[in-house]
Amino acid sequence: MTKSLKYKDVLKNREYRKLLLSSVINRLGDSIDAIAFTWLVYQITRSASWAALIYGLNVLPNIVVQPFIGPIVEKMDKKKVIVVTDILRAVIIAIFAFMYVAKIVNPYIMAGFTLLITTVESFCLPASGAFTPSVLREEELAHGMSLRSSLSDVFSLIGTGCAGVIIAKLGVQGAMIIDASTFVVAGILVFFTKTIAEKSAETIKEPTPEKAEDNAGAKESYGAMLKDGLSYVLRNHAILNICFVAVLMNFFLVPLNSLQAPIAESIYGLESGFLSMIGMTAAIGGIVGSFITPMVTEKMSTKQVIVCFGMVIGVFMFLMSRGNIFGGAELPGYAFAGLCFFMMVMSASVCSGCINIQFVKSCDQNYLARAGAVLNAGGMAATPIAALLVSIVSVRLSAAFLIAVCGIIMVVLLIFVSMSKLDFEIEGKKELVDAA
Repeated sequence: MTKSLKYKDVLKNREYRKLLLSSVINRLGDSIDAIAFTWLVYQITRSASWAALIYGLNVLPNIVVQPFIGPIVEKMDKKKVIVVTDILRAVIIAIFAFMYVAKIVNPYIMAGFTLLITTVESFCLPASGAFTPSVLREEELAHGMSLRSSLSDVFSLIGTGCAGVIIAKLGVQGAMIIDASTFVVAGILVFFTKTIAEKSAETIKEPTPEKAEDNAGAKESYGAMLKDGLSYVLRNHAILNICFVAVLMNFFLVPLNSLQAPIAESIYGLESGFLSMIGMTAAIGGIVGSFITPMVTEKMSTKQVIVCFGMVIGVFMFLMSRGNIFGGAELPGYAFAGLCFFMMVMSASVCSGCINIQFVKSCDQNYLARAGAVLNAGGMAATPIAALLVSIVSVRLSAAFLIAVCGIIMVVLLIFVSMSKLDFEIEGKKELVDAA
């Protein structure tokens, strides 16, 4: 049935449309804010080291906090968690915008707000991952998740394209207030989104199995749920292998992700418009990658997807570092960097999409938040360490050198993965539950 399903069939799901709209509005605001904040960090500090350090702080709570938050979220109403965290992030961003207008923002305050926002996000991510399958039927998951990712990237593209104009007209604070507003709107949409279980309860006027499970989970202690969740993940070697490879790949991607402003100036000799340009081409790559993911997953195994598309990322990462050959010329520099980012993000979108679809389909519903939190945290585990190292070595080594070396190492790493016996096919629900 999944093969005959089309995107228009998934869009007939009214509750999914609300969730979809929530996602795209959220991404619209985030894409505007991302350009503003990235450029603001570099303009205030004029330091590649600070840019890398704040990038590392941005993911640190998701790694340290999220695995321990997963069991807490598992016992809570996922919808309420998403709504509350969206509102909280809106308030935090609005406060930062007002502090910026008052001219009391410095690198340390930026670092503090980065940690605070990401800590709140650590509650939202496992809740969101567990909430999505409750709105979609199993046969709708592949197309539903891919369409959500694709349209989110479309609006990210729109936001990135508008960022320069918005910042020029409204300033950095205007961009951040827009981002805060989108969080509020997204939270309201999620609040009015009904799960399949809730719709069934309205029809038959009886307590749903999901609610019964939630009540049962509420009686289980935090320690027991944490231990049970970790045990569930440790029994699945495919999840551990995915985390292992993701840690290594994310480690070598840190220079590219954290040094975008220095890349614009020191490698390509261009201004802040470069960030908007690579943001737009990256969004297009994400759209294409999300769109083709269901087709790719039907033709290739998870291991083949990780190796093939991961090597594409490494190759174009190396090519990205060669931008100084254009001598600061805008048109060829924009075109070349745009192509590189398109290919890298398209490939990354296919890799992550394939893993996420298989994970959601295979993972038992009662473990989604906990296992998802461990998977997310595990995949990003090396990022803060890498960011700290980049902030130290970037004082002596150029951004071009760091990115080129990391691209080469990534290709070599994936060659070894292709020859290894590592298994990336996540086990089915029944086997893992039986093993419990």
